[in-house]
Amino acid sequence: MDITTSESSSVEDHIVQEVASQLSVQSALNDRIALTQTLLRMSDEHLTRHIMAQSNFTYGQDPKPLQVKAVINLVRAVTLVLNPLDTLGDNQVAEKLQMGMSAVNLTKMTLNEAMAARIINGEYSFVAPKPSSIILSLLRFFNPTFQNRLALVVVDEGHMIYMWGLVASGKSKKLSSHSRHEDRAVYRPSYGKIGHRLLATNGTPVLIQSATCRPLAIKAILESLRILPEDIDILQGELTRPEIRLIRVDMEHSLGSCDDLLAQFADIADTSNDELVPMLIYSTTRALTKVVSKVVHEARGIVDGHEDPFSQCCRRFHAVTGDLDKELAVKEFAEGVYPMISATMALGLGQNWSRVRSVIHMGRGDPASIAQMIDPENQGDDDRMDALAITPVCLRIAFSLDNLIGYIPLSFDDPNYRREKAREEACGFLECLCSNCHPEYAAWLMANLRRLNIGNFTSLVTSNPPPLTLAPIGPPVIRRTTQSVVTVASDVTQPIEPILEQLAHNLVARFQEHFDSMGCTNELEAEDLFSIRSARAIANCVDGISKPELRRIIGGDIVRGQVDMLFDCVMGFKSGPAYLAYATRKSQEESEIMQRMERWRLPPLMSSTIARTPNLKMFLKGYAVLCALVEICNPRVKLDGLDK
Repeated sequence: MDITTSESSSVEDHIVQEVASQLSVQSALNDRIALTQTLLRMSDEHLTRHIMAQSNFTYGQDPKPLQVKAVINLVRAVTLVLNPLDTLGDNQVAEKLQMGMSAVNLTKMTLNEAMAARIINGEYSFVAPKPSSIILSLLRFFNPTFQNRLALVVVDEGHMIYMWGLVASGKSKKLSSHSRHEDRAVYRPSYGKIGHRLLATNGTPVLIQSATCRPLAIKAILESLRILPEDIDILQGELTRPEIRLIRVDMEHSLGSCDDLLAQFADIADTSNDELVPMLIYSTTRALTKVVSKVVHEARGIVDGHEDPFSQCCRRFHAVTGDLDKELAVKEFAEGVYPMISATMALGLGQNWSRVRSVIHMGRGDPASIAQMIDPENQGDDDRMDALAITPVCLRIAFSLDNLIGYIPLSFDDPNYRREKAREEACGFLECLCSNCHPEYAAWLMANLRRLNIGNFTSLVTSNPPPLTLAPIGPPVIRRTTQSVVTVASDVTQPIEPILEQLAHNLVARFQEHFDSMGCTNELEAEDLFSIRSARAIANCVDGISKPELRRIIGGDIVRGQVDMLFDCVMGFKSGPAYLAYATRKSQEESEIMQRMERWRLPPLMSSTIARTPNLKMFLKGYAVLCALVEICNPRVKLDGLDK
C-alpha cells in the first residue's frame, strides 16, 4: 500500500513538472518580442513602402533595394551585431547613437556584471559584442530574459566565420600568413566555435553580411552553422563599383623600406596638409606602419614627424595602439584634423567614412581584403594572390569573378570573363579605368600622383586622357644610401706603379697555383676567373683594403678559398720591405703636398674638396705647374690662393 501511494505521488509530481515546464515555455514564447499584427498582415508591396518610409524618417536617406529585401525577412527590435574588430563596433555604435538609438560596443573592458544587467533589462536596442564576449559570457548570452529580448543576430564580415573555422579545425594553423598579416591573424582558434552560440538563439533569425564571401566560404559557413541550403535566403547585390579606379603598381623597392611611397607625396611647401587627399595606407605588420609613416613624413619634408603622436599629416593605427589613442585617431580623422592613417587590418577595411578618397595597400595581401576596400559597405598563401599580380585582364572583372566564382581569370578568352564583361556592358557600366585596361593613363597618373589634392583629385582620377597642363611642383625626395667606398682606378688595363704592378702579377701567379691545386675543370682557365685587371684593382686599393672590400672587388669566391688566399697574399706583401719603402716615400710626397696647400693658402672648403679627390697627387702637380708658369710669365704676380 505504501509502495503504491509512493508511485502515484511520483507520477503526479512528474505531471506537475511537465505542465509547469510547458507553461514556462509558452510564457517565454509569449514574452518574446514580435511584430505587430498590422505589419504581419501587410503585403510585400505595402511592407516595402513602410520600410522605406521609416528608413527615410530615421536616417534621412532612402535605403538600398538589397537592404529592403533583407529587412522584409527579419524582425527588428534588440539587435545583436557580431564584429570581428573593436573599431568596426565603435564605428557602427557611433552611427546608431547619432540616429538616437541606444547602443553599446561590448569589449573585454566594457563587459561586466553591471553592463550585463543593463543589457538583459533591455536598456540597449543595439549591442555590438566581440566573438570572445559571446563565447565566454555563456550565462549572460543564454539568459532567458536576454534571449526573449533578442530579435536579430547580425554577423558583420561573415566570411570571418570561414577563416575562424579553418583555424579551429587545424587546417590552417601553420599558415605563414598568420604572422605576415599580424592584425588580421590575432583571432583566437576558439572563435571557430561561434556557430554553436549562433544556433542556440531560440529561433532568432541570423543575418550574415559579407562583400567578399566566395562560394567555398559560403559552403563552409553553412556547414559550420548546420544550415541546409533550402533554409537560408541568399540575397546578392551588385559587387562592382564602376566609380572606383583600381591601379596595380609594381614595387621598385623592398616592402620593408616602403621607399616606393617617397615619390607619391609632395613637399609640404607645395601642398599643405589641409589640401592632401584623405587616404588610408594599409600595411601587413605593425612595424611597417611606422616605416610607412616615416617615409610619408620624409617625403613631405617634415623632420621626425612620425614620432609625433599628434601629427597633422599621418598617424598610426594597429592592434597594440592604446584605446585612447585609437579613439582620438579615428575621431580626428573623421573630423578632418589630419588626412592620412597608416594602419594594419585592425582598423577594419569596412569603415564607413565617406571622407576617404584613396586607399593604398602595401605588399601582398588577400584579394578578399583588397576587395573590401571597394565594398559599398566598406589568406595570403594562395594562388589567387599570384594570379592577381600577373593577370592581364580587367581588374574590376577579376575581383568580381573572384567573389562570385572563386578564382581570378588569367585570359581574355576565359568564358566567365567574357560573360561578366558582356553583363557589365549590358548594364551600362562606366568604362573601366584600371591599370590593365588603360596602362598608359595609369602610368601617367602614378607619375603625377604628387600633384593630386582635394581640388583636382576627382577630375584627374576619373578622366581619360587626363589634362596635360598641371601646376609645377618640386622634385620628389630620393633616398640617399651610403655604402663603403673603395677607390678603384677607372683604367686598370695599363700597367700601374712598378711596385703595385709587381703585386698584381704576384696575385695572378698565386691564383694560378690555387686554381691548379683545386683540380678545377679544364673548360675554364685561371685567367678567365681572375685576370690581371682584377689584380691591378686590388693593388690600387692596397693601402686600406679589408677582406670584405677585396671580396666586393672580385665579386666573391669564384673558386673556394680564393678571397682568403688573395687577402693573405696582400697582407704578406704589406709586411715586406718593398711595401714599407713604398709607403714611406708616399707619405713624404703627401706631406710635401700638404705643405704646398698651406703655402698657397687654399680656402678651407676648397682644401677639403681637393683632399677627397681620387687623383689628388695629379691635381696638385698640375696646379703647381700652372702656378710656376704664371709666376715665370709675370714675376710681379704672386698667387695668394685659388681665389685669384
